[in-house]
Amino acid sequence: MNVSRTPLFLALALLSGTVASATIITEPTRTFTVGTDIPDFQDPPLSFLQTISDSSIFSLTQVQISLNLVGTPASSGFAGEMVVLLNKNLSLTSVLLNRAGFSGTDSVGQPYDGWNVTFSDLAASDVHLATLDSGVLTGTYQPDGRVNPIDTLRPELLDVFNGETGNGDWRISVGDLEAGGTMRLASWSLTLTGEAVPEPGTWAAIVAMAGLTGVTWWRRNARGTPATPCDSVAISKMRH
Repeated sequence: MNVSRTPLFLALALLSGTVASATIITEPTRTFTVGTDIPDFQDPPLSFLQTISDSSIFSLTQVQISLNLVGTPASSGFAGEMVVLLNKNLSLTSVLLNRAGFSGTDSVGQPYDGWNVTFSDLAASDVHLATLDSGVLTGTYQPDGRVNPIDTLRPELLDVFNGETGNGDWRISVGDLEAGGTMRLASWSLTLTGEAVPEPGTWAAIVAMAGLTGVTWWRRNARGTPATPCDSVAISKMRH
């Protein structure tokens, strides 16, 4: 058996086992009050920035966003006019709403008055296909995800943020592409789930444990098997 390699294999196995058992956490929902009217023909959309700097997540596995966007005055909005995007660090973008109900056979879209909803990729229904004659849509839905409102492909769901950290500049952008009903962005919120940053000292403990495992193994096995000059060099390097 090669004395120089086995402790390294043990250390790698220990590290991989630790990584595999990373803790998944869901942080408390962060809610942001806005209270801003979105005028007709608001294109490009209005953007609202929230910087998160206290997240403990280093690799996101799920993002949920709640949206309260309703007609102002009440019952004056028109869902088929609105576009809503979620962006992180001016890089990754998820399309939450893109002219709800718009399709190759419907150039008007849904007539209802807004949303008080939560968007989650794990929801059962696509918000673009939800129907309501009037009032405010409620419940939990998959985001629209369509770059073009008449597409069936949905490449920009919330999973575009998976693997990112929780911290960063999060922007919600709201546009109104037609004349007629207007809406107010009352509030929005983020619920972040992902792998937690290791507690202070965790990695030091892992490295120390790996080193102790390697030294113990070497002491037990080196007694009966004289090391070759090559092995001695390798072991010396491992000690340092």
